[in-house]
Amino acid sequence: MSGTSNPAAFGARGTFVMIAAGFVAFIALLAWIGAGTPEGNNGGAHGLGKGIAGYAALATMLAQDGQQVGYNRVPTQSGGNELLVLTPLPKAEAKDLNKLVQMRRAGVGPTIVVTPKWETEPLVTDPRAPKSAWTRLFGAPPAPKGWTTIVGASLPRWQGFLDHLGVTLGDSKSAPAHGWRSGDGATGPLPDDQIVLSGGGSDDGGAPLVPLVRSGDGRILAGYFADGGSYPALEAMAGIENSADHSNDTGDAQADRQPLVMVFEPDLLNNRGLADPATARAARRLVLAAAGRGVPRVVFDLSLAGLGAPKNLMTLAFSPPFLAATICVILAMAGVMWRGFARFGPAQAGDPGLPAGKVALVGGGAELLLRARRYHLIAGPYVDATRDRLALALGLPRRRPNAETDAAIERIQRAIAPDSTPFGEAANKLATATGPAAIALHAAELHAIENALHRGSLS
Repeated sequence: MSGTSNPAAFGARGTFVMIAAGFVAFIALLAWIGAGTPEGNNGGAHGLGKGIAGYAALATMLAQDGQQVGYNRVPTQSGGNELLVLTPLPKAEAKDLNKLVQMRRAGVGPTIVVTPKWETEPLVTDPRAPKSAWTRLFGAPPAPKGWTTIVGASLPRWQGFLDHLGVTLGDSKSAPAHGWRSGDGATGPLPDDQIVLSGGGSDDGGAPLVPLVRSGDGRILAGYFADGGSYPALEAMAGIENSADHSNDTGDAQADRQPLVMVFEPDLLNNRGLADPATARAARRLVLAAAGRGVPRVVFDLSLAGLGAPKNLMTLAFSPPFLAATICVILAMAGVMWRGFARFGPAQAGDPGLPAGKVALVGGGAELLLRARRYHLIAGPYVDATRDRLALALGLPRRRPNAETDAAIERIQRAIAPDSTPFGEAANKLATATGPAAIALHAAELHAIENALHRGSLS
């Protein structure tokens, strides 16, 4: 193949740099998009919160005790074979909460719903810092990240979620609760013995709430619904006798029921309450009783606590079914890189048959004629141009009448190409043609005559 080498062709080094840079940029983009999850330790009342109302201490205690602990940020995600601990915000969407809970109760897995109570705000200074001349002069050191202080208490507003349950919140003027006591006899103190959140009633189907933990004066602080399911661990903690001989007449429709535990008083599970060893032991027993046998994993939901985030693209790119597409992209990049390394030489550019300017001019003129539909304007000039070229090539006198020139061309034509159409006849056909197809046909015929006479005159 003739032609000149193309100095702009990529070599092995350039190809490698481009592919490597593109791959790194692709991975960096996925990581950057996937890193946009909300901060976990923001002082909120959830499984990652290290503030006074958070549940990070419970998650850490369970993990150190050998339990599998996880966190969920995907809204409405509901995995099986795990205990899901829901810590919704006071203004959480009740419809989403109700849909998730009912789906899990229908057979997906056990659930604990912790009712929020405390209103908090971030601490500015570290309360553990001793007072001294230094702190009075320069101020106390900043508080650890995520630490909070209580500024008030309020009831949740979940209209549309378990509306048959009633909740009551005490205040500073309420009678003391005298701590807590579980159904199986354990007791312990409450961090605040007056501002206590309690509840009672039934679920939407009429299943009564069975107390697991009461206050010293009898208010229900935590309980589960007796909805026909078999929950021996919860029954044992509630102090119900003969829990092993549970409801033999339960129908098949109830066999897959999963427990729903309501913890009205969050101080039974949060960081503030778990500062007391007895409360920490009771929290562990409550979680394990709710999980039951064969549930090795405890998952703290973060989506309903305001930390929801979709699955990041880095995880999706390397997870089925998207893993197949990722592998194809990597193989395609590897193929391009190998092609750049294994090519036999620089790319060649062939010589153009016509200068680009003439090609563009002819193409543009033809396009203009087609758009303007002025086909008849080219027939006559084409005949005249062909006649002049033949007269020059055959050595005929110029500036003679067209009829005499055509007759002279036909005399030579009979000697060189006797089987071809007479030049004058072909010229008349082209000059009188009207449609584009007829013009193209007769122009081709005239062009063939011209080529035959040229070859004959040169031989």
